[in-house]
Amino acid sequence: MRLLIFLFLFPGILFSQSQFKLAHPATQTEIPFELVNNLIILKAKINGVQLNLIFDTGVKQTILINLKSLDSVKLQGLSHKKFTGIGKENTSIDGLSSTNNRFNLEDKIMNSKALIYIITGAEFHFSETIGININGLIGGELIRNFLVKIDYKRKKMIFYKPETFNYKKLKRYHKYKIQIIDGKPYLNARVKVLKHSRTQPLKLLLDSGNSDALWIFDHKKIKLPNTQKTIEDYFGLGFSGDITGVRAKIFKFSLDDKYRFKSVYIGLPDPIFFSHIVAQNPFDGLVGNEILKRFFVWLDYKNGYLYLKKYHKNYRQPFLFNDTGIYLAYQGKIPVLVKQLTTQFDNRLEGEAINVFKEETYVYKYELVNRIVINYIRKNSPADKAGLIPGDVLLKINDKDVYQYRLDKLEEKFFYHNKTYLNLLIQRKGLTLSFKVYNTNQL
Repeated sequence: MRLLIFLFLFPGILFSQSQFKLAHPATQTEIPFELVNNLIILKAKINGVQLNLIFDTGVKQTILINLKSLDSVKLQGLSHKKFTGIGKENTSIDGLSSTNNRFNLEDKIMNSKALIYIITGAEFHFSETIGININGLIGGELIRNFLVKIDYKRKKMIFYKPETFNYKKLKRYHKYKIQIIDGKPYLNARVKVLKHSRTQPLKLLLDSGNSDALWIFDHKKIKLPNTQKTIEDYFGLGFSGDITGVRAKIFKFSLDDKYRFKSVYIGLPDPIFFSHIVAQNPFDGLVGNEILKRFFVWLDYKNGYLYLKKYHKNYRQPFLFNDTGIYLAYQGKIPVLVKQLTTQFDNRLEGEAINVFKEETYVYKYELVNRIVINYIRKNSPADKAGLIPGDVLLKINDKDVYQYRLDKLEEKFFYHNKTYLNLLIQRKGLTLSFKVYNTNQL
C-alpha cells in the first residue's frame, strides 16, 4: 500500500477510431513493465520521444501531464478541451486534445493515429514523490481489442489476439463477469466490516492506476460502528489538491467464496471529492493494485470477463499501511560523505620474478545525492506525535543512510512490520536531530 501518488481522471470522451495493433503478424507479444509504488509503469514512444506512462484502467485514452517537460513531443492537430476529475465540487481543468500521433510500445504494439489528451491547467510533480519521472497515463484503449495477461511475477503484460486464442488455457483461472462502462471495467464484490456484520455487496471500478487495496466512496454502505477505529489519512493527488479522508480495517473483502481476504485496510475518502463523478455513473468505490498484484490477471474487455489465479508469493502477504504517517518526496540534491573501496596494483621485482601485489583501501569523498524530505505528515500519527514536521530532511532510518534506497523501497520501511519503533535522523534548519517514532497500533 505505497499510496503516495494518485491521479484519477474522467474526461468526457469516447474511444478514438484508431486502434492499437500488434506490429508484426504474430498472435501475441510481451511488454515489460516496472512496478513502482504498486503502479504499473510502461515505457512508450509518442512521435519518437520515449515517455513513462502509468497503465490505468480508470481512464480510457492516453493522457499526458506536465506539458513543459513534453516540448520535444511534436503533438499533432491540437484543440482546446476541458477535463473533469477528482476534486472538490465539479472541478474542471484546462487541456488539449491531439490527433494522428504515432504511439509505439517496444516496437511491438503500434497506433499510427493515436488520440492523446494533455493536461495544461496543472502541474503534477510525480518524479518528486514517486522517484521516477511520469509523463502521463495510458488507459483502456490500449487493451480493449486484446486479451491481456498482467503477470506481476515476471513484470510483463502479454497481449493476445482474442480471435486466435485458445480459451481452454484459462481453465485453471476463476472467471468473473465485468461491465465495461464508458471504457472502464466494473465488477461486483463484497465486504464485511466485522465478523458478525452483514455482508454488503458493492459495485467497484477495477483501477490499476490506484496503488491502494480498496476505496469506498459511499460511507453509508460500510456503516462503520461507533467503536470502529479510524484514522485521518492522505490518499493522493487530485485536481484541487490533496485527497483526504479516513482509513479503517475491515474483517473481510471477497470477490466470491473462492477469493477472500481478511484484515484489509480500506480508504474512505471524503465524498466531496467524488460526488459529481459518482452522480454520472453510480458505483461504490474501486479496487486497486494492492489487491490485483496478488493474482495473475487476465482482462478480456471484448467479452467482458476478468480471469484470476493466485500468485502465491503475493497472495499470502498481509495487508499493511503507512503506520508512521510519513510521506516523502525528492527535493533537490544534498552532499553526503560516501565510503568507496579503491584497488591498486603494484608490480615488484623480487629476485628474478615480478610479483603483482593488490592493495585495497577505503577512501571518503562527497557526492551529490537526492535530497529526501518529509513531504506530508498525517495528523495525530506516530510521526506527528514524535515531533517530525514537513520539510525535515531525512538522513537515516535505523542507522542506515537513506540515499542507498529508491524512494518506493525507502517508504516500505514506514510499515512497522511488528517493530516497536523506528529511529530517524533528520536535518532541520542546519541542525541534525534524532527521533524515535513509536508504533502506537492505531488500527
